Amino acid sequence: MIFWVTSLVGTGGGERFGYLAIAALAILIVGTERYVLTIALAIASVAMIIISDLVLPRDTGFESPTMMFVTSFSGSVIFTAGVLYAIIFYAVRQMERAEATAEYEQSRSEALLLNILPPSVAERLKSNTGAEIADAYPEVSVLFADMAGFTARASDTAPEELVRFLNAVYTKIDNLVQRHGLEKIKTTGDAYMVVSGAPKPLVNHAEALADLAIDIREALTGLLDPKGRAVPVRIGIASGPAVAGVVGTHKFFYDVWGDTVNTASRMESTGEPGKIQIAPITRDLLADCFCLVERGTIEVRGKGPMQTWFLIGRRRSERSA
Repeated sequence: MIFWVTSLVGTGGGERFGYLAIAALAILIVGTERYVLTIALAIASVAMIIISDLVLPRDTGFESPTMMFVTSFSGSVIFTAGVLYAIIFYAVRQMERAEATAEYEQSRSEALLLNILPPSVAERLKSNTGAEIADAYPEVSVLFADMAGFTARASDTAPEELVRFLNAVYTKIDNLVQRHGLEKIKTTGDAYMVVSGAPKPLVNHAEALADLAIDIREALTGLLDPKGRAVPVRIGIASGPAVAGVVGTHKFFYDVWGDTVNTASRMESTGEPGKIQIAPITRDLLADCFCLVERGTIEVRGKGPMQTWFLIGRRRSERSA
């Protein structure tokens, strides 16, 4: 059509600029993934401009009142500029929307990552993708909390009620862990694991975890399951060296390993409902600031006879200070 109009009025009218609009529209309609075709159409458009200039007259003398503005040089420039502006505006708008969507998805991914990993670990993983995250900590304290006898009693509870109950309990503990600035590691069934001193080292890791344990005990005192039955909570704490890191490539997670973790788990499983049982090293770290009651020597699986203590609370002088 452009060639036909140009042949009627001559090349001086500027209709040939329409080929430039066709080249731009080719990219928009065909898409950048078929770049060979878009390049061919662009070359063809330029070739038609050159061919028109070579074979068609400059001015044929054709005049039509209805086509005077459209076929004039000014009209052709205005029309072509308008089409090009619309194409570029649409393309840029789509790019901005794509960038906004990408930024939203990135922020959402980062938020999800921070729900899985500690902030410092997540930052290391993002800055060095594929790197192994493994750290040794000479001194940490580990806490395990478990609802005594809950697993057996949960068998007669509806799934929705059970999940709702566990979610309410875990949310309450999550808030306490966040308030104390410690690190939740994982939940396994009705067991809850927290570490103090990793990934951020803490000089008073045992004291910080003891304060959390006391708050958990108080917050869950009088806990009832969906059937209205009492659910006492056992808490165990141990201190010592540990290794922490990120494992897995699919559904990866941050975890802590070592004898300290095993001992903390044993302190919980061999403890008494409603009480906080601590291992010897933890006792040494807390003796000056907390009230402790000696339980005596108990048999700990994999450890043999071990002397343990119950954590009662902070000393009055420490609480007032």
